Amino acid sequence: MRIGIVGAEYEAHTVHMREVLENRRVEVLIIDTVLFPEEATISLIEDEVKYQGESIEDISTFYVRSVFFSHPPYDLEEQRKIKKIDLDGWYADYMGERERQSLLASWLKSATLKGKRVINPIESFDLHYLKAYQLALLRKNNIPVPLTLVTNDSEELKKFQKEVGQLVYKPVAGGAGCKMMIEEDWQEERLKLLRNAPVLFQEYIEGENIRVYVIDNKIVSSGIIHTREVDYRGHEEAIEKIKLPTDIENMCIKAKEICGMKFTGIDLKRKPNKEFVLIECNPSPMFIGFQEVTGDPIDERLADYLIG
Repeated sequence: MRIGIVGAEYEAHTVHMREVLENRRVEVLIIDTVLFPEEATISLIEDEVKYQGESIEDISTFYVRSVFFSHPPYDLEEQRKIKKIDLDGWYADYMGERERQSLLASWLKSATLKGKRVINPIESFDLHYLKAYQLALLRKNNIPVPLTLVTNDSEELKKFQKEVGQLVYKPVAGGAGCKMMIEEDWQEERLKLLRNAPVLFQEYIEGENIRVYVIDNKIVSSGIIHTREVDYRGHEEAIEKIKLPTDIENMCIKAKEICGMKFTGIDLKRKPNKEFVLIECNPSPMFIGFQEVTGDPIDERLADYLIG
């Protein structure tokens, strides 16, 4: 049996899951999308896919750790940092990146047409970029989410703040942390910057940060992430393993289904009054550090699902 991991040869979770699967005598092929197209080749020939010139049609299950792309199909600033791109030649780089991402997405979408298991489907990665759409999906299905405004209109923002109170803000498409709106942010010169690009604003929800891992229809781990920062990422002080109420576990499973994911890390907030609000479902969550603290074998449960 062979399983494909779509990611990067030296990315921590890719390496970790390869070891877990190989310990179970499963052959693993890493499709390295960082090396593609400069150092790796992918070819679509009618219904056959080749990686590095060899057919991968025998692989029926792919774990998409990361395809290393997102919509829109070009992150100029990130590419500039990585490759020191000549900004004068940005259009040629943009076009090349667009073609690269079109092939990757077409391949992974086509794999599901042939009955292959893709975990997670590429469509769910779109939701990581389309944050406002994910919130709309969840809200439509009666999942409690924060009151949200996405706008480039400072007057609408002022109205929203009067109705909601304390706000946080983050990029509409992700890629940076969540920050508290402070006094300096309300200066007119600062607000004028909204005309450069819209921003996602949300009610500030006081309470505990909770991360929940769901695989298929099972909660495999959940815990409180203690932090003194608005955005806990990179500021975790401790993780406290917990058991969620059954109705909240069912809500998380429902949210995973709504977002079309098979494996997800869900961020919740638990208010002081014990009400829960869902912040986001992540299509390719990191879990190594979390499971080291909680002792929950997220990697083994993921391997079970990939093999099964």
